[in-house]
Amino acid sequence: MNTHKTISRSHFDAVIFDLDGVITRTARVHAAAWKAMFDDFLQKQAKGAEFKPFDDRDYRDYVDGKPRYEGVKSFLHSRNIALPYGSPSDSVEKETICGLGNRKNELFQEKLKTEGVEVYQTSVQLIRRLRSKGFQTAVVSSSKNCGQVLEAVELSHLFDVKVDGNDAEALDLKGKPHPDIFLEAANRLELQPKRCVIFEDAIAGVQAGRQGKFGRVIGVDRKNQMGALQEAGADIVIKDLVEIGTIVHMLDLSTALESLDAIQNRIAQCEIAIFLDYDGTLTPIVSRPEEALLSDDMGQTLRGLAEQCLVAIISGRDLKDVRQRVAIEDLYYAGSHGFEIAGPKDLKMEQAQAKACLPVLDEAEKELSEQLENIAGAQLERKRFSIAIHYRNVAEAQLGTVGRIVDLALEKHTGLHKSDGKKVYDLQPDVAWDKGQALLWLLDKLKLNRPDVLPLYIGDDITDEDAFRVLEERGLGLVVGEEARDTHAEYRLRDPAQVREFLRALTRILGERRTWTLTYRGFEPQEEGLREALCTLGNGYFATRGAAPESQADKIHYPGTYLAGGYNRLKTAIAGRTVENEDLVNLPNWLCLDFRIIDGQWLNLEEADILFYRQELDIQQGMLTRVVHFRDKKGRETRLIQHRLVSMAHMHLAALETMITPLNWSGTLEVHSALDGQVRNSGVARYRALNSRHLEPVETRLINGHILLLKVRTNQSQLTLTQAARLELFLANKPVATERQTEEETAYIAQAFTVEMEKGTPLTLEKTVALYTARDPGISECGLEAVKTVQESPRFESLLDAHSLAWKHLWRQFDMQLEIAGSAGDHHIQQILRLYSFHLLQSASMHSLDIDVGMPSRGWHGEAYRGHIFWDELIIFPFLNYRAPQITRTLLMYRYRRLNEARKAAQALGYKGAMYPWQSGSNGREESQQLHLNPRSGRWIPDNSYLQRHINAAIAYNIWQYFQVTGDLNFLAFYGAEMLLEIARFWASIATYNEALDCYEILGVMGPDEFHDAYPEAESPGLNNNAYTNLMAVFVLNKALELFQLLPEQECQQLCEKLAIEESEKTRWEDISGKMRVVFHDDGIISQFEGYGNLKEFDWEGYRKKYDNIQRLDRLLEAEGDTVNRYKASKQADVLMLFYLFSAEELGELFAQLGYAFDPEKIPKNIDYYLQRTSNGSSLSWIIHSWVAARRDREHSWQLFQEALKTDVADIQGGTTPEGIHLGAMAGCIDLVQRCYPGLEARGQVLHLNPRFPEGLKNIHMHLRYRGHWLELEISCEKLKIGSLACGAAPVEVEVKGNCFQLEEGKVKEIFLD
Repeated sequence: MNTHKTISRSHFDAVIFDLDGVITRTARVHAAAWKAMFDDFLQKQAKGAEFKPFDDRDYRDYVDGKPRYEGVKSFLHSRNIALPYGSPSDSVEKETICGLGNRKNELFQEKLKTEGVEVYQTSVQLIRRLRSKGFQTAVVSSSKNCGQVLEAVELSHLFDVKVDGNDAEALDLKGKPHPDIFLEAANRLELQPKRCVIFEDAIAGVQAGRQGKFGRVIGVDRKNQMGALQEAGADIVIKDLVEIGTIVHMLDLSTALESLDAIQNRIAQCEIAIFLDYDGTLTPIVSRPEEALLSDDMGQTLRGLAEQCLVAIISGRDLKDVRQRVAIEDLYYAGSHGFEIAGPKDLKMEQAQAKACLPVLDEAEKELSEQLENIAGAQLERKRFSIAIHYRNVAEAQLGTVGRIVDLALEKHTGLHKSDGKKVYDLQPDVAWDKGQALLWLLDKLKLNRPDVLPLYIGDDITDEDAFRVLEERGLGLVVGEEARDTHAEYRLRDPAQVREFLRALTRILGERRTWTLTYRGFEPQEEGLREALCTLGNGYFATRGAAPESQADKIHYPGTYLAGGYNRLKTAIAGRTVENEDLVNLPNWLCLDFRIIDGQWLNLEEADILFYRQELDIQQGMLTRVVHFRDKKGRETRLIQHRLVSMAHMHLAALETMITPLNWSGTLEVHSALDGQVRNSGVARYRALNSRHLEPVETRLINGHILLLKVRTNQSQLTLTQAARLELFLANKPVATERQTEEETAYIAQAFTVEMEKGTPLTLEKTVALYTARDPGISECGLEAVKTVQESPRFESLLDAHSLAWKHLWRQFDMQLEIAGSAGDHHIQQILRLYSFHLLQSASMHSLDIDVGMPSRGWHGEAYRGHIFWDELIIFPFLNYRAPQITRTLLMYRYRRLNEARKAAQALGYKGAMYPWQSGSNGREESQQLHLNPRSGRWIPDNSYLQRHINAAIAYNIWQYFQVTGDLNFLAFYGAEMLLEIARFWASIATYNEALDCYEILGVMGPDEFHDAYPEAESPGLNNNAYTNLMAVFVLNKALELFQLLPEQECQQLCEKLAIEESEKTRWEDISGKMRVVFHDDGIISQFEGYGNLKEFDWEGYRKKYDNIQRLDRLLEAEGDTVNRYKASKQADVLMLFYLFSAEELGELFAQLGYAFDPEKIPKNIDYYLQRTSNGSSLSWIIHSWVAARRDREHSWQLFQEALKTDVADIQGGTTPEGIHLGAMAGCIDLVQRCYPGLEARGQVLHLNPRFPEGLKNIHMHLRYRGHWLELEISCEKLKIGSLACGAAPVEVEVKGNCFQLEEGKVKEIFLD
């Protein structure tokens, strides 16, 4: 018999596991189902008389491990009961062997559904370990439910082969103790039985394994039957699979370089810590230890790696020696096989027991030195905590002598032990300490002993096996060398050169991963508002801020949840008048989850002693993780790990997974979970004086004992919405039933319960929430649908899988890979662009296609600007046009559905056509506030921003650009053209003719600048002839007239009939578009508006010294009793918007059309003029300025681009990001890389590309959609490569730096650039 508890890859190729009792604990559920079925049957058979119930022995002797019908037959035979066999199709009421078996299966299914399946985690760990070391794995079961059970516990992917009761029936395999089912598994694995190991807990299963002559049969004693398992033929019997070790011959291991993809998948979602041996790992083995010097290449590699993760060197060398040789300050070092440790922040440790052995080591050193002195080649190396005797250079005849001398010293000097290395003996203190223990000490000391941390150890020596062993269950071991020995490592590297190559690859992987994560370390109360906004999770239907589940709205936290387009209006009496504002409503807080040790305080991180804190947004998967290790006032330490998602796969679902682990205590934990509809809108300080209670209660209800339902309604818009929450509990992955106390208040429902906790055993809480509203399509009633959805939703891991897949598909379309000069900048820029793309996609996704919603300038991330839609779409839509134009189409339909409201607004002021509002919300009325609060002065001031009529030009421009990219003539004909024509009508009617100048003017408006809303001393608001507004009006009129050449004649006729457009009206449009007034001053400077050149110059230097931050100059001057209307000072780009939207060629054509001679050489002069007079008080400033600077100074543009990137991540707009992100700025940053630097433009049926990269940008790789084509572009400074993937679309015209060609589907074109 083979009695070893280690499975060697040299002897075996596969491991076959029984399911019930070995991997899962369904044996208990099976036993209960058997008992219920047989006891019911026996009672009926007894007809009122006493009967002997089915017991554990019956289960073990007659049914355990056998196919269901054989089990029935075997037990009935033991009771001398004869029944006909029947048919597998027999009903559960039929008294046949098959009928009883089917009844047992029905009971099993019921119990499985209610009680769940318990998994032996140590078994799963062993299976994963075996697979990582190249073993094949199979699962066998006599049960026909095997597949269902594996799916329920999500373990199917861990097995190459499955053979179950269904296979046995189909193939007519005999049941255990016959070996048929195991032999079938070996056959499917294409292996001989002798190369397979079997794990079985049933006596019949062990007998089957022995009869099948399998290489090793391991009995698993779950039922105190060790003797019986041994008697049945088990080679060894274990209590749990944790007792089993795995060992592989080094040369049988896969190389780490060949397995990079597998390693990358393994380390995904984990924080990484790297531990490295020195000799033979970082340096080649040399004949003399002092000659082992770290190469410059390896040193540089380690420095790069240390920028990405923790790096520690664990060496047999003396601590001082190894630190000097590596000489990198930020690393951790363990010398003398880990007996002494040092690192950053004055970390120091000397193993106490080893320290007591120092005198013994001194004596042994003296003696060995004397005895080895005359042996040529022997070298003694004293380290603080060990003595190394190197014999690599000793003659073979003398090797025995060296060994005897060392052994004699060991006998003489008690308290030491010998370990063998590569041509070296090491004498060390005889204490339970080694490299593995040092590794664990570092993990614990650095608060890395957590489930989300994956340690990697790389070493070449036998002493490194101690580290490999401790990492078998929780990390990765990589052995270096090509020796013929066994190892506990999982992968192999040939030599230090491959180690360097692997570490460089790992550095690249970790660097790339950093670009997909936003990580915060340490709890910083003053930063929580910013973090909550940037860690918001959403799916285009609703979004939830990244607030802690235990938090409430206060000075630190604001846990808001918002529905896309979920508005409500409230009136407030303020500053002597009554104003009505429409707000994006803060919905009920579904996150609420708090806990405490029964005699302690509820979780409050401000009061707890925080030992470790990390919050990380996984941009790639759309998951927010929080890890907290804290200590309460009684010294009890607890680890909290939380994962959160708002599902991109199912628009109505969100989920929160919480794992609470008592680290040094056991006791009672109290948990409180709620749905809180008592919330109000208070996320923006300057709005807090306004009415903010938007929700009224409708219903609270408890369903099935564990589902909470909360239904509320907005008190003006009467939007009814429901949240349903399911909370499930698991201890060590086993479902926990606990008595719950329900609390109900107005618009609030909660549950509280207690759980008995054991030290080290985690409690997992999974809170799944469904959100529905009465306006959702395809439902009966929002409450019914929410409950149904949450009842049917799977566990968190399955929700995450579907959610991650949805994000994976989105990133295929939207991700851009950049190569930046300098790795640090590469990671930073790439990370921010991905973060900004992430938030754009959370604000408008494929889920937006089914709802009536616009694109809010601040996202669905907070209450700033009340969730209204402005002109930011002008900058946002290019991001969507070129990747998911169907989303743009939906957002444009938001405008179309409000066309009638825009017509009424124009009519109310005596204009024709459609006049869209500056701020839009629910139905398209003007939502601009009547008053706004200046927080500097505390005064409420009239708000004239509604005069920004240029919003209408932005909408028309968006329609036209959408058509240019997509060629969607149907949209244009049915919706877009109608909007564009009505907007043209508006511009024609607002324009007035100046007979004296023979030109048209637009009077009484505001431009994009936003600072200037009136002339100094004027009694009424408004400015005349804003250059941007006037030229954009001409653009709209041009495109309206162009429609009549573009659309089919029938469509044009129908539009003219519908809108009553006469030829005379078109003639007027032509007249206006040739005579619109543009004002100039100072020799070619386009005046922002008429009279701008007469305003005073502003004292920029003086005010910067006075206030430092003068971005909101309007507020500073108003607080001083002055007004910005008196000065040449702009908040953001106004005239410069023309250079952002139009090329020099297009602008020249516009000015020529109006009869103005505009020299393109004057563009730089205009740019410089206005840049010097702009306070950058808008998040869009840096975007526009970077774009226009790219025309003549790409390096300055690159600097401005990097400043623009800081808008939200660094909150450079004066603390506004916590109130809501700036989607326009985010999209603008992306668009600089997407369109500006590549010179991408869709114009006139041609896709133009004219790359002009700044020096900092080396390469761009991206996918774009253009007129039905899915294009792949790779652009560098030297070459442009464009290919069209298979799509079925007609060829398109492309122009690259004047080189025109047709691109067909499936074709690739390369152009070398000058």
